Amino acid sequence: MSPTAPQLSQAHVDFDEERPVSRAFGDVYYDLGGPAEVERVFLGPAAFETRTADPAGTFTVGELGFGTGLNFIVAAQAARSRLHFISVERHPLSIDDMARSLAPWKTAFPLARDLVEHYPPLVPGWHRRLFEAGRIQLSVYFGDVRDALADLERQQRRGVDAWFLDGFAPRRNPAMWRDELFEVMARLSAHRASVTTFTAAGDVRRSLARSGFEVRRVDQRPHKRHSTAGVFAGKGRDFVSPTSVAVLGAGLAGTATAHALADKGIAVELADAGEGIAGGASSIPAAVLHPRPSLGTTTLAGFRLHAFAFAAHRCRGLPGTTASGVLQLPSPTIDADKLLRIAEVTPAAIAEHLEPRAASELAGLVIREPALFFATGLAVNARHLSEALCRHGGVEIAASHSDHPSAVVRATGSDIDGFDTLEVTGLAGQMDRFGCKHPPQLPIVGNGTLVPDVGSVWAGATYEYRPWATQDATSANAQRFRRLFGDDPGNSLERFRGIRAVTSDRLPVIGFDEGVWFNLGHGSHGTTTAILGAEIVASAIAGEVAPVTLDLLELVRPGRFRERQKRRPNPFKTP
Repeated sequence: MSPTAPQLSQAHVDFDEERPVSRAFGDVYYDLGGPAEVERVFLGPAAFETRTADPAGTFTVGELGFGTGLNFIVAAQAARSRLHFISVERHPLSIDDMARSLAPWKTAFPLARDLVEHYPPLVPGWHRRLFEAGRIQLSVYFGDVRDALADLERQQRRGVDAWFLDGFAPRRNPAMWRDELFEVMARLSAHRASVTTFTAAGDVRRSLARSGFEVRRVDQRPHKRHSTAGVFAGKGRDFVSPTSVAVLGAGLAGTATAHALADKGIAVELADAGEGIAGGASSIPAAVLHPRPSLGTTTLAGFRLHAFAFAAHRCRGLPGTTASGVLQLPSPTIDADKLLRIAEVTPAAIAEHLEPRAASELAGLVIREPALFFATGLAVNARHLSEALCRHGGVEIAASHSDHPSAVVRATGSDIDGFDTLEVTGLAGQMDRFGCKHPPQLPIVGNGTLVPDVGSVWAGATYEYRPWATQDATSANAQRFRRLFGDDPGNSLERFRGIRAVTSDRLPVIGFDEGVWFNLGHGSHGTTTAILGAEIVASAIAGEVAPVTLDLLELVRPGRFRERQKRRPNPFKTP
């Protein structure tokens, strides 16, 4: 989300009986037949069920016009293969309109309920959602179709197997039926990719034919006269995923990467040269998954919002996570006024501004200042989460990886031996567990972090540029306790010390460089960025578009440090 990125225009919807109707385009999203219309217009003419019958295969759908998501949920239920459903929506529905639109189908199609529960926030760019243990993968782009297809063309290497063109009628929405879009579709298609659409307009059929599709009309009587179907006659994109990948490092980043790869049908060897599964900083018992929203619409702000939104979706319900929500209080760097202004520019699905009384009711203790509430935030036991992520039939835990994997991913924290241009170092931190008669009902962040436990609270975490004495760190965490509770916590019941992997610009290292993939350097943001990084790396290895746009990928690519070192030395290397 760059500073010049256009803002999203939310759809304005009325309802004619059960049918959602667009005010802007004066057209219905679906007829009263709903799923039957999807089958008749989109799936049947594309021989969808036959082509998605192989459970070991992956089938890719490209859709222009996500709308209510009805095409997605019907296609997902029909497919037996892994399904990657890629869709674009310039005017996304609100969560309330989405819920009302899909309500008639939630009994017959359980995914309708899941889609509403995991509906992305209205933030421009790509959003990835995973369903049915990763078998069903949705990549939906909120924004202009031209921007979406341009980004897709640069990222997606696996050919699209079927196109669903489901924008409003060409005469009402001509911007989505341009020759240039059909030409990009052709360049993205696999050989013999199908195209199906409700419209039978001659201009659309001729444009598809000029772009390399062999087009035919489909009899739709008595519902309407014709729809359009076709196949791509060109050579098409041909991509084969690697058969095996070695992931080095079994902390949160490594286990998340292994799981993401296995979900895409790629065999994984997960190896750790150190303490095994969830050693080091990834064994932290009381982490918090929450966003770091800001006032700007910078690329960095967009990266943080997307990282949080995806990680909250991906981790919700997994062992080691508690769906408690998270409260952010004012701090020396973000005062109460700034919290309010942040809430005004952040989607309500991510952050809600609360007055002290409402914040106190959520926390179960007296909060004297306004706060932000992140309803989808999580409390995380990182060890338990990491252990859960590597429990996948496609992941083999090994002492070391085999000699010739198809690809290697380093998720090795601050261990970057052999990659001296990466500006990564270790930074110590400590949390302390103190007894507490009335712990808060949810994690509280701001000037430090407090995470409730049974009859106690974890307080932290210190940020030690040079390691502190253990008791000094405990004293600093006791001060965090006193600021919230007003009294001394007494002795520490338990301590956790770990070494974070931080980079010189405090952004993670995610991407490909020097023959290796990287997902490391997440610092104190690992519960969000490590999860997003796993999906980014796995998507690229599988030939799929990332869950974020290219401008966000540019922020975290490994080669950025090498380029900076042409102007100045590596700050973490001793001359």
